[in-house]
Amino acid sequence: MQPPPVQYVTTSDGLSIAYAVSGQGRPLLFLPGTFDHVQLAWQYPGLGSWLEGLAAHFQLIQFDPRGTGMSTRGLTQAHTADAYQLDIEAVVEALKLDRFVIFGVAPGMRVATRYAFDHPERVSALVCESAGVLGRTPALFQSVPSQDWDWFLRSLVPRDANPEEARLRVELTKRAYDLEDFVLKMRASLPGSTGEYLAGLRVPTLVLHARDYALLSPEQAAEVAQVARGRMLLIEGSSAFGDADQGIRAIENFLADFAPEDAKRALPPDGLSSREVEVLHLITQGKSNQEIAGELVISYNTVIRHVTHILTKTGAANRAEAVDYAHRKGLVQRLP
Repeated sequence: MQPPPVQYVTTSDGLSIAYAVSGQGRPLLFLPGTFDHVQLAWQYPGLGSWLEGLAAHFQLIQFDPRGTGMSTRGLTQAHTADAYQLDIEAVVEALKLDRFVIFGVAPGMRVATRYAFDHPERVSALVCESAGVLGRTPALFQSVPSQDWDWFLRSLVPRDANPEEARLRVELTKRAYDLEDFVLKMRASLPGSTGEYLAGLRVPTLVLHARDYALLSPEQAAEVAQVARGRMLLIEGSSAFGDADQGIRAIENFLADFAPEDAKRALPPDGLSSREVEVLHLITQGKSNQEIAGELVISYNTVIRHVTHILTKTGAANRAEAVDYAHRKGLVQRLP
């Protein structure tokens, strides 16, 4: 299958993000984490079969986070993992996505989990793979890339890869990342814990793990599934992605099996999303749209969209009536 055409969107902080859409059906936003390049990913061993399979069953949405692939390169020392949420926001807004599945692998799992935590009204399900990252960073990723870039890339090649596959993995990775950007990405993405976000998830969660993946154990993946109150399934394979056919079949079965009520439990009244309740809370404090955007680290246009939805769902004619609604419904008191 030929890679889909690349499109571009500008984030709220002015960076250019490359994205591509292929296939039809339920939207699925894919963050492969270990290899980010919307075109070269189709050539990457083990990942190309995943992309073809996902595009055959879903509307597959790929994007290159800042500092990777075909998006803006040259990250600064101030780069943090929070910035990746702006990249997702930009792609979601460009495609006008309402509800979608989000699938994150390895470092991409952290980004996907944070977005699912913040936007349960948009994320119908979260899929994680190679997800043993509850505060434990593999030592290999901490300092080795800067010391010996070539050796580090060769060390990521699965033990059962043939010489041609190993060569291709290293060559493509060098085209997908500059060393400096890769180091900053790992520094931002790997340290710390996603435990607080996993524990607070209100979306159905599936954890996949390749049985023979050497960098993370099945026990670490099981811990992620336990904290997220999700399901876990081992699939065959020795790479971060594992067997594509087994994995995609598991995702389809999971999406067909989970009760829709699981995604709707404890939601606020009148169809308000948790993010809309957060915006409403800040409106009651007299915050302007620009101030709300800064506090929640989202774009100004996203705030405008949330305010419009709030007024529509609550039947309020203006911000003052929305504040009155928040107090009548007790929404202000139950927010942290």
